[in-house]
Amino acid sequence: MRVFLNITIMSNVTTNFLPIKGKWELRPTQMIASVAMAEGAAVYKVGDGTHTIVTNATGNFKGILAEPIAATDADYATSKKLKNVWVPIDYSAEAEFAVGAGTFSTDDIGKNVKFNDSVGLAVDTTGIQAEITGFISATRGLCKFNLVLS
Repeated sequence: MRVFLNITIMSNVTTNFLPIKGKWELRPTQMIASVAMAEGAAVYKVGDGTHTIVTNATGNFKGILAEPIAATDADYATSKKLKNVWVPIDYSAEAEFAVGAGTFSTDDIGKNVKFNDSVGLAVDTTGIQAEITGFISATRGLCKFNLVLS
């Protein structure tokens, strides 16, 4: 079953990344073994087809993890276990983000930045992983990710 979401506004159920506007699809996605991940973490595709959390140096952004992965999960050490991931399906897809590092203001709208880690952006670090598209507060904003749609 494929679930498509054309979002206008969602309530914030995570303090990390959250699909907020545009077209997103909830997809079962193969995840790497033995890595704990928070709900709302940004993930990317590893060379073997599995997915794991992004860093400030990774490409191949895939989406936003829709459910946490904990070390206590029965399938934690299983490679290619399926977990739900919100995947952007067009370039209009925007997400709400947490400021992971830096001082954030309306002056940052339009900047291209890097991930600070899998759950926030480094708003003072120039990069190509995300573009800031909106300001919510000193700790929250809107962004579009650098996408390779698949």
